[in-house]
Amino acid sequence: MAEKLKISGINEEFDPKLFINIARKNLIWVFLFLGLSSMAAFFYLRYTPALFEASSIIKLGNENRASEILTGSVRVTQNPNQIAGEIELIRSKIIFENVIDKLPLSISYFAQGSVLVNELYKSSPFAVNVEILDSSIYRKPFYITFTHDLRSFKLNYTDFSGKEQANDYPVDKEAHTPFMNFTVSVTDPKSILSHQENTKKQSFYFTLNDKRELVNQYMKNMEVFLLNQDAQTIQIKFKDTNPRKTADLANAVSTEFIEYDINKKNETSDRVLEFINEQLDTVNRDLQVSESMLEHFKSSSLIAKPDAFTNTSLLQLNDLESKKVIAQLELSVITKLEQSITGTKEVSAVVPFLSGNDAEAIISAIVKTLNQLLEERDQLMLESTVEASQVKRINKRIDSQKKILIDCINNSKKSLIDRIASLQTSINSIEEDLRQLPSKEAEYSRLIRLFGINEKFYALLLEKRTEFQIKKAGFVTNNIVLQDAAIPQARISPNRTLIASSAIIFGFIAGFLLILIKYLMHNEVTSLEEVEKHTNASRLGIIPKYKYKIPVSMLLVDKNPKSIISEAFRSVRTNLQFISNNPGPKVIAVTSTISGEGKTFIAINLGGVIAFSGKKVIVLDLDMRKPKIHLGFNAENTRGMSTLLIGKDTMANCINHSILENLDFITAGPIPPNPSELIISTAMNELIDTLKKTYDIIIIDTPPVGIVTDGTPIIQAADYPIYILRANYSKKLFLRNINKLMEENNVKHLSVILNNAEMQHSKYGYTYGYGYGYNYGYGGYYGGYGYGYYDEDKPKAGEGSMISKIFSKK
Repeated sequence: MAEKLKISGINEEFDPKLFINIARKNLIWVFLFLGLSSMAAFFYLRYTPALFEASSIIKLGNENRASEILTGSVRVTQNPNQIAGEIELIRSKIIFENVIDKLPLSISYFAQGSVLVNELYKSSPFAVNVEILDSSIYRKPFYITFTHDLRSFKLNYTDFSGKEQANDYPVDKEAHTPFMNFTVSVTDPKSILSHQENTKKQSFYFTLNDKRELVNQYMKNMEVFLLNQDAQTIQIKFKDTNPRKTADLANAVSTEFIEYDINKKNETSDRVLEFINEQLDTVNRDLQVSESMLEHFKSSSLIAKPDAFTNTSLLQLNDLESKKVIAQLELSVITKLEQSITGTKEVSAVVPFLSGNDAEAIISAIVKTLNQLLEERDQLMLESTVEASQVKRINKRIDSQKKILIDCINNSKKSLIDRIASLQTSINSIEEDLRQLPSKEAEYSRLIRLFGINEKFYALLLEKRTEFQIKKAGFVTNNIVLQDAAIPQARISPNRTLIASSAIIFGFIAGFLLILIKYLMHNEVTSLEEVEKHTNASRLGIIPKYKYKIPVSMLLVDKNPKSIISEAFRSVRTNLQFISNNPGPKVIAVTSTISGEGKTFIAINLGGVIAFSGKKVIVLDLDMRKPKIHLGFNAENTRGMSTLLIGKDTMANCINHSILENLDFITAGPIPPNPSELIISTAMNELIDTLKKTYDIIIIDTPPVGIVTDGTPIIQAADYPIYILRANYSKKLFLRNINKLMEENNVKHLSVILNNAEMQHSKYGYTYGYGYGYNYGYGGYYGGYGYGYYDEDKPKAGEGSMISKIFSKK
């Protein structure tokens, strides 16, 4: 005997025929999933606001050197590694706060559409001018409905206590609420009236926005990244539901970054000019005093030709005084630089006045480094706190540079003080010589020398101021906007094509997964091929579905003798001869695993087909717990096997004649308390022996062996033991009962009939199941016949529902 495959709860091998059969039965679910996913995609696209994206491009250029050509002394250089810092600056709140101030974002206007709410950015048909009294009104909607004459409106809002308020106010006149004073003016009357007619109440509303919330909100919608490192280009992207606002925000950030760069670069020139103006005021006063004293001396001394007093000593003295003035100016610059070190801002405002010797060059380099560290710390503070490790490290570097700078300043101050003292000594020596001159001559020399010094100092300051004014006026930022953001015409989200295609793909995948799950979990017998794989029982035949619903266990073969189902029973009758063809009366025992597999239906109609061949047949109902034979023959069940086996009735009283000649039957009779004992009793054996004397074929409808074992002795003694399986109903695990009967109970010649099998068209005729069949060639398609095994075998609540079918294994 060939070894059969192990029976498993799931399909372990791929069977393409079974998969196709399951797919064909569940094809409707594929279309259902497609419909549901398409509907979900439609509603998602319908009710999801469109998202737009606009972008601008900025190019970071090299430092502008035009100012250096003009001044010859100002050198402000750019850190070549500041691209990352520039990106962080664009992302910072410093830029964004200025952007929010320059765009009309403090008040948002909205219009209620039929489905979505539209923001009326720069397109609102009305305007609101508001004075906020309480910050709790931020982000609260104020619904506004205008009257038909547009002279007044109704404002609906929620007050502090959560109570709904509705008040009428005039247009173009100041109105008051506990938390704001406001004025509403109409800018587009036609749009207001048209929109209010086409929509429901509260067509418009507006909200008041907090600047800090706006900054946080829009910063999340912005992306800044390096577009091309070699070209030093930066791209700014903005996403928003309003396309015009999206472009405005991207352009505003680019413009603000350029302006911030210009303002930042001009701060040094502004501070230098401020210092020069302070010095000019002081020197101008000294110059006026010295000029007044000189004029007074000329008029009082009646000196007509002051040049006559000029000599070599006077020229030397003027030169020494000029050097002293320059040294004093440098000392003043150094002192002011020392005072600015204690602050955190740039400290290079007076650096251009340094003379350029080695000491001052070192100071300039340290100041430059210190300014760069301060700028780097300012950028870090945009995203970090004082306690951040990076900020602490850079603060240490700043403190270190300040200490070095202070040491250099102290050394430079000492050197300047020594130089001034040396110059003063020389001046004192020459003045001592001049004192030997006549008194008027000496006084005049002193006054003219003082006036010349102040005049030269004043001219020097005027020259410096002119240089820095030219530099400031001619400064052009090295950063430029390569591409302005245009108003986007197409949305980036939701992507209609992607969502629609995804919905279709999801529908197919969901349907395929359902089919695959049903295939894997499919545990029903569908063909006799599966019986052959797992058992050694003979395949007696297949009974196809019947297209009409018929009563329970009805005799069918006499209604249409030429039907496919009648031909199938004839085939079973013929195949019985191959099991045993010995002469004499035969016993056929029909059983199954559970109720509902068609055991009684097969017994009755098999008896009818055999009776057609001229043999006398009797059908016995031994399923005394739940009898059905009497229902199939439409007879009473007042007497039968139970009364006959206990000797209460005679055989003549219990035998019933059917409408077919040669076909008799005995019903089960009243349900006894001990059916098992009656079936295995000697009376049963005697009854069968007696019936063999009259009938050629005795068909016994035994109880299902999967529920009780009453019928096992009858099956063992039968000449033709037949096991009934119902296609797409009987579980594969039921095949174990067949093997058990054959191996443990020694049931020989056990054969199987597959009942209620699917019938498919083929070019040769009709095929049952999908892998085994008989080709009869009769026209017409006979679908499933519906019958239950017992009266109470009705579908449970919800069993026939769509949801139950989805999770059904059939």
